Order: sequence, then C-alpha cells, then structure tokens
Amino acid sequence: MQRQFDIIDSFNDVGALLRNARERCLSQGIIRMSYHVTPAFDDPVSKTTTVYAAGFSEKWLDQYLQREFRAADPIPKRVLQHGSMMTWADAMTAAPNTPENEAYFEAMREEGLIHGFGIPLFGPNGRDGYAGIDFGFPISEVQPQLLGTVRTLAQAEHQRVCVLLAPLEAAPALSDREVEVLTWTARGKSVATIATILELSPDTVKTYSKRIYAKLDVTDRVGAVVKALQMGLVRV
Repeated sequence: MQRQFDIIDSFNDVGALLRNARERCLSQGIIRMSYHVTPAFDDPVSKTTTVYAAGFSEKWLDQYLQREFRAADPIPKRVLQHGSMMTWADAMTAAPNTPENEAYFEAMREEGLIHGFGIPLFGPNGRDGYAGIDFGFPISEVQPQLLGTVRTLAQAEHQRVCVLLAPLEAAPALSDREVEVLTWTARGKSVATIATILELSPDTVKTYSKRIYAKLDVTDRVGAVVKALQMGLVRV
C-alpha cells in the first residue's frame, strides 16, 4: 500500500494522476468510475464541477454534460452528506426525491447503472470530491480487502489533486479565442468539432490548445479543464 501512496505523491500533473487512477481502477476489475472535482464549498454536480469518467457510454456522458441533467443527480451530494461509502441504490432513497430526481434514476436504470456505489472524498479548505465506482455486480460480492483498497487510494488521490490545485491562485491571461477553445474543450468536444463550431482548421485549434496547456502548465486536455474550472476561467 505504501508503494501506491508513493506513486500517487510522485505526480505533479493532475491529468497524469487521473489517467493513472483510471488504469488502476480498470486493473482492479472496476468497469466504470467517475471523479467529481468540486470547487471549494460548491455542489458536486454544479456547473463548475469537473467530472472525469471512464467506462460509461458516450450517450450517457453526453447527457451528463448537460447542466439540467447533471443537476438532477442527487447521489454525489447525498453520499457526501452521509460521510461514508454508500450504494447508489441506498442514495436514491436517502431523501425525498423530486420528479427530476426520479427521471434521472430511471435514466440510470435504463443505462444499466445499478450496482455502483459512491465514495465521499474530503480535502482541505472545503475542497471535497466524490468518486463513483461500479464493479458491475453488487457490492456485497466485492472482496472486503479490495473494497478497502479502492476507498483508501481514492482518498489519497483526491488529496494529491488538492495539493496540485492549491497553488493556483492567480489565473493566467488567456485570449478570447483561447477561452472559446478551452470552453468547448471543457464541454467534451473534439478538436474536429471545435474547429467546425469556431470556423477554424483543426490544426489551428491544436495550436490554440498547445498555447493553453503551456499557460496552464499542464500536458493534456484533462489537466487543462480541471485547472481552468478551478480558476474560474471557463464555465460549462
């Protein structure tokens, strides 16, 4: 376990850390995972929350990018309020539901999101987070030792993310065009799609992206989006 902690603490780039977390989850038999990076004291499904996910269908991810759809998801907030690991099924009945909540749960069932569970992640200065984990079968069938490892490492990874984001007090200056490219990147659009929207060539969009990465001191789009949202440079 200590070796895993050392690996986590060795990362100096948020994007690389999240990619490592994804690979670790897949190697442990997890078929779906999500991580909500929430601004300090904000709601875990707010428009400024960054959601890093793997294993979900493209259809589901496209839906979750829509503000109204994501806002109807009460599970992350309920898990954080509960303060401990909680199955999605238990979270669904943990409080009275609105019609929007019920519609969201029905969409989950249609997508086959049935057996997962949520882990509350606590960080310094109110920078909390949420991890959604799904092995594809009931949590009662997961080995307790593996479950404990997943929970422990998820918390360690979140704390490292908090450490990496902490120095980001002053946001770099971005041009209007860079902000446009970054905003569409944060909304999950591909280079080709952004090029079409902004009436630019794909190569030009790539050039803007490289400039953005350099200004934000990151190496990829995931790290750029996380930092940009935390700094308030863009709104999804």
